[in-house]
Amino acid sequence: MSLNALMRWLKPREMVFFDLLEAATANAYQSAILFDREIRGGDPARFADLRRQMKDLEHTGDNITRDIMNHLNHTFVTPIDREDIMSLAHAIDDVVDRIHYVCERLILYRIVHVMPAVPEMSSIIVEGVGELVHLIKHLRDMSNQTEIQERIQRVHTLENKADSLYHAALAQIFEDPKDPIELIKWKELLGQIEDATDKVELVAKVVGSTVMKNA
Repeated sequence: MSLNALMRWLKPREMVFFDLLEAATANAYQSAILFDREIRGGDPARFADLRRQMKDLEHTGDNITRDIMNHLNHTFVTPIDREDIMSLAHAIDDVVDRIHYVCERLILYRIVHVMPAVPEMSSIIVEGVGELVHLIKHLRDMSNQTEIQERIQRVHTLENKADSLYHAALAQIFEDPKDPIELIKWKELLGQIEDATDKVELVAKVVGSTVMKNA
């Protein structure tokens, strides 16, 4: 048994880290649900309210991440490796940041028509973050290896699907670029949405490596 593992076994575990990571994931899930609902509605008149609500969720995520870092600075023994806690906190926060970025740009770029690929990709984010909600809860008890690996694989499959949608959408906007300004706008927006799915997969990967080290 490593010294770090021994110290964790001997001293009380700081379960607050699991509470905070679960709160961060719940916030990310709420963000994904909100974005998906409004994008699917496709009403530009609602985008300003979407941005306002998403800003609140982004602030909530930042506060949770800050709380995690503060606890790390004042905690000698952590239930899992400090680096893993930091990676998870930042990756979960990045999911919300990417969604928030897109919501800001919907207003800044005065988007009035949403590409068909966007609600398809937003639903993937919802499904992926939903898997993360379960995966983060499994960090408290890493005994169910089969379910953990199945959920990680589902996230990986979802990310591949998002990649395919992203590249198909890129091909579409470059196929007949009537308006170069619109092309630039959507190239950036699609990239940020796809990056959100990458961050979802990163969280799943960190969970997987953490479980392998601690189970």
